[in-house]
Amino acid sequence: MVLNHSIEPIYQLKLDYVFSMPLRVKIFSFACFTLGRTGVPIFLLLSGYLLFGREYNDKGIVRFYKTNLLSMLLTWEIWIFLYNLFMVWCNAKPFDLGMYLRNALFLQEVALGHAWYIPMIIGMYIFLPYAANVLHTISTCTIAVFMIIMYGYLCIVPSINLFLQADSLPTITRQLDLSYAGNLYGFYFLLGYCIRRWEMKIDRFLKKPAVIFGIIGLLLCNYIWTIYAQIILYEKQIQHKVWYDYFSMPIIGIAWFLLLKIMKLKKWKSIVTQLSMCSFGVYLLHIPVKIIIMRWIEKIGDKSTELIVNVIATYLLTTCIVWLVCRIPGLGKILFLYKEKD
Repeated sequence: MVLNHSIEPIYQLKLDYVFSMPLRVKIFSFACFTLGRTGVPIFLLLSGYLLFGREYNDKGIVRFYKTNLLSMLLTWEIWIFLYNLFMVWCNAKPFDLGMYLRNALFLQEVALGHAWYIPMIIGMYIFLPYAANVLHTISTCTIAVFMIIMYGYLCIVPSINLFLQADSLPTITRQLDLSYAGNLYGFYFLLGYCIRRWEMKIDRFLKKPAVIFGIIGLLLCNYIWTIYAQIILYEKQIQHKVWYDYFSMPIIGIAWFLLLKIMKLKKWKSIVTQLSMCSFGVYLLHIPVKIIIMRWIEKIGDKSTELIVNVIATYLLTTCIVWLVCRIPGLGKILFLYKEKD
């Protein structure tokens, strides 16, 4: 995520700029960009894996709304106000009350690159307990067929359209409305649920070294192809930075998820746990920190160095700030949804 939001301000992936890049710079920039893009699929898969696998009775639904939905909504409202204050400082303009109210009422998106995500998650959470209960009543075969249809319609068709457009050919028109199923982001949630539902069979396969090597090979092939495809599209004057509807992104996300699932991190468990508990705070804080850091590192002159310094500095600084704030009782829970240990 930090990598994803750091690369565009530095490399400015515009048509003319990319066209003038040497090939090695194109490969490096799109490799970093594609790697950064995998963060959202992994998180959505994890959300579906953890949340759709539960059964929700009346008390469970109320508990979910209070613990997950309401707490996230209140935290986000606080950050909408803080972001508006930050933009006052950053743009040297007076506080725009009208914009703040539109942001707070979800009538206008906050003008920061990561701000689309929380409204999307809140929208998913509203219906999640009911959708989860329905999923538990549907047969495995029906879910598999439904997922194949969603993948074809939401990922395969847009991917084909990109190359049809690049060759100046008529594109395929999509008329079905899959918003009832959460559209693209609902598809990733459902993929996570499928992993949870078929977990025992998947775990048996993951014990075989050949399967693990196969997953690694699948990941690398799709990752390399996605980098290559973006370079080709830019050369054909199609400014397309890979989005989550490209056919390879769900495959890359699943492969990463499965590889992470089999990793044994017993020696690093406490460190990984602390980092994971700070991760939501890093998400909320990293864009303002990145903007401030950019003012200092853009003087370096070498873009690859600027990118590496920006990513490392932003991640370390935001993690330290979140960790320190969370030492204040109650404040971490309010600002970062930090779950304090009992």
